[in-house]
Parts: sequence; C-alpha cells; structure tokens
Amino acid sequence: MSHLDIDQYADRSSLVGFDPRVKLVCSVSLVVVLALLTALVPLTLVLLFVLVMVAMSRIPLRHVVGNYALALVFIVFASLTMLLTSGPNAALVMFIRISASVLVLLVLVTTTPFFKMLEALRSLRMPRVLSTLMMFTYRFIFVLLEEMERMRMARRARGFKGGRSLLDRRALGTISATIGMVFVRSNQRATNIYDALLTRGYSGHMRTMGKLKARPRDAALAMAFVSVGSLAVLIQTEVIRWTPCF
Repeated sequence: MSHLDIDQYADRSSLVGFDPRVKLVCSVSLVVVLALLTALVPLTLVLLFVLVMVAMSRIPLRHVVGNYALALVFIVFASLTMLLTSGPNAALVMFIRISASVLVLLVLVTTTPFFKMLEALRSLRMPRVLSTLMMFTYRFIFVLLEEMERMRMARRARGFKGGRSLLDRRALGTISATIGMVFVRSNQRATNIYDALLTRGYSGHMRTMGKLKARPRDAALAMAFVSVGSLAVLIQTEVIRWTPCF
C-alpha cells in the first residue's frame, strides 16, 4: 500500500548532501530575521534568495505549489487583517514575510530526510525523549494509514457502499465501529513493533550508521544565508541605504 512519504523528493534534491544541522540552523535563523524585517526592500531581497534556493533544490514545482497552497489561506487571512488595520503596505509586508518563511521551511523539510533531521536535532541538544516521540509518531502515522486502508477494503468486500446521507444510522454505526477497530488494531501492531525493537536491542537511543560531518560546501551554504540575512538587516536599519530604481 502506498502512502505519502515526506522524503520522496529528498534523495533527488541537490541539497540532500548538505549537513542537516547547517540547513536547520540557517533556515530557522532566516525565519527569525524575516520576523524582524518590516521594510519591503529587505523582505523582497530575502524572498528572491529563497526562490533561488527553491530552484536550486530541484523540488518539483507541483510539490512546492501544492504545499504552499496549504498555507495560502492563512497567509491571505493575515494579509487581509493587516490591510484592514494598517493599510496596503503592511499587508504586502506580511504577505512576503510569511510566504518567504513558508518556502524556506518547505525547502528544509523536503530536502532533508526525516531521520537525518532527527539526528540533527539531537546533535543540537534536543531532549532525547522528544526526538524519540517524534520518530515513533512518524512511524505510527503509516501504521494507522495502513490499518485504515485494510478496514476500508474489508468493508467493501462485505458489500458496504456508504450511507444514503450523513444521518444514515447504519452508515454511522459502521464507520464508528471501523474507527474503533482501526485504533485497536493499530495499537496491537504498534505494541508488536515495539516488542520487536526490544528483542533487537533497542534501549531508547537512536543509532545511525554514519556521523554528521560539516564540509566546505556546508560552510559556503551557511555563508550565503549569513550574507543575505546580514544584508537584509543592514538595509532594514538603514546602515546601507538601498533605493529601488522603480
């Protein structure tokens, strides 16, 4: 059974080989810088840099647009709120700020395998219990989806075609029983998986085959983020006066 895999584009991305710690720190730092910017020129500069990163990452455009569209409702709502309270300039600033933040985090998540991200978080002193919970939650999602698919096939095999309406008592009863059984079966499978981990020596610690190691290209990537972020802050504080030509 096929399910959505958040790592499906990571291996084919040109940014997958970079140290996840560097990408994580740089991306979060850039989001913090974006939160502090209030002028259009530095925000536009950062947005252009993020768009370049999106293009260099080789993430399919359909994937970028689809995930950006999920956040678009909230972006438009925040922008409209600023439009009604502070005017069009503040609304445009809000739109660019949130859009750039969403895109840079999208690049981070899409180009970094999930377990590499957990390893980076642990190396940055994230509490071990949190990283373990994230790992098991991630895996349990797919167990739950697989059990839901099994139950759906079982209903169809027994002739269930759905109710006549949302108030159909028979349909509601069947769906309620299905939901209950999904959680029961998922819990059983999760328990079996955990027992299997224990028999293989799992002690609450994640072990990986290799260690994270920063390389010269990671330093170059970090320098690019630092340069763009610093330039944006300098323009924001008017240390550097940048007057648009248009």
